[in-house]
Amino acid sequence: MQTEERFRELLDRYIAGTCTPQERTIMEEWFEKGGNLHKADLPLSAAEAARLLENIHRLQDKASLPVKHNKLSGLLSGWRAAALWTGILLAAGLGIWRTGFIRNIGDPSQRAVVFKELTTRKGEIKKVILPDSSVVLLNANSTLRYHPDFVGHRQLHLSGEALFTVTHDDQHPFTVYTTDSLATMVLGTQFNISSYDQGEDVQITVVSGKVQVSKPGSTLDILTKAQAIHYNKAGKDYTILNVVPAESLTAWTKGEWDYENVRFNDLAVLLQNQYNVILSTRLDQRQLQTNVSVNFNKQQSAREIVEVFCSLTGHRLRMLTPTEIEIY
Repeated sequence: MQTEERFRELLDRYIAGTCTPQERTIMEEWFEKGGNLHKADLPLSAAEAARLLENIHRLQDKASLPVKHNKLSGLLSGWRAAALWTGILLAAGLGIWRTGFIRNIGDPSQRAVVFKELTTRKGEIKKVILPDSSVVLLNANSTLRYHPDFVGHRQLHLSGEALFTVTHDDQHPFTVYTTDSLATMVLGTQFNISSYDQGEDVQITVVSGKVQVSKPGSTLDILTKAQAIHYNKAGKDYTILNVVPAESLTAWTKGEWDYENVRFNDLAVLLQNQYNVILSTRLDQRQLQTNVSVNFNKQQSAREIVEVFCSLTGHRLRMLTPTEIEIY
């Protein structure tokens, strides 16, 4: 039985008042801590999600006891069932991502599925051939996790940046999840995702083929060749770019970085991931942005890159330590 069915079974017993006291406690604690299903994502911690999944499995075969009333009956007023299940499964998915494993409740022989993990150091690019023959170029300071039975479960979790060249398989969609709750699903294509934790934005660019970009409960858009989506994490809004020079956005695979307009945060992320250099400022970061296209490359030092940025924004730099630069 699938995880979704287990959740549905537990909730049905809870609503009917036939769950055990332990199950009732689990559900009520979960809803009290993160049960606002009107939000796009729920504040359910990794430990809470893992405990919920584990306890549901542990308690599922215990005898049910009648309950005359429960708190969830009030919470359910006015909610649609689809929204409820979206919230519950999203919370479980967040727990899966943060803890690095999946509780397989329906298969007693496989309680926990440990995702395989690939990482790159700062300044390193790694080429990976997945079990289905898809190819991934993993950018510096990035982490990629994928299911051990990847041919049958083509699901990945990315923190950082990667260029994917996907092997076509109609029966097993290829889906990449990022920590900002975006999901990119394809059947056969080449696309780039940039989603560093310290960055302000997520950018998904299609080099060839077609991808569907979604958030829990909704599809943002379907992108085709030379299109991109620019998603702002803080504002939770996005822009579709229709004519994108894909070769420019994937220049990092050749040790180059092209920017249409360089912001302070863009530069800070670049220096941290590629050079292990911390960039800081006491100025208003909104003043630190170029208005011209800029190309940097691996042949330049971190200091040289910052010098170019400062010349374009009218500021100066000072070396605080060999690995710390301040713009003033």
